[in-house]
Amino acid sequence: MYPAELSMTAWICFLGIFEGGIATFIFERDMSVWSLGFDSRLLACVYSGIVCSGMAYYVQGVVTRERGPVFVTSFSPLCMIITAALGSIVLAEQTHLGRYPMFH
Repeated sequence: MYPAELSMTAWICFLGIFEGGIATFIFERDMSVWSLGFDSRLLACVYSGIVCSGMAYYVQGVVTRERGPVFVTSFSPLCMIITAALGSIVLAEQTHLGRYPMFH
């Protein structure tokens, strides 16, 4: 049992940044991929880091403490479904099933 959920969330996010940075340095040779301007790319990174990762890990920690790890792992596949639904509704993305669009 870990008493401080927010510090655990910050630690998980930091390790993800560290591991992702190592993988990027190994697989991407062009250093221009690291440049972020003050545009939508920066906003997307900040939003993804704060909302998607930070809040999700915090909620998972609270649910694990209250109900146990079974609930977190059983509802984990819902993240992909929710992401696809919100991407379709909010961002007007077209969802595909293989090469065929699902919704016209």
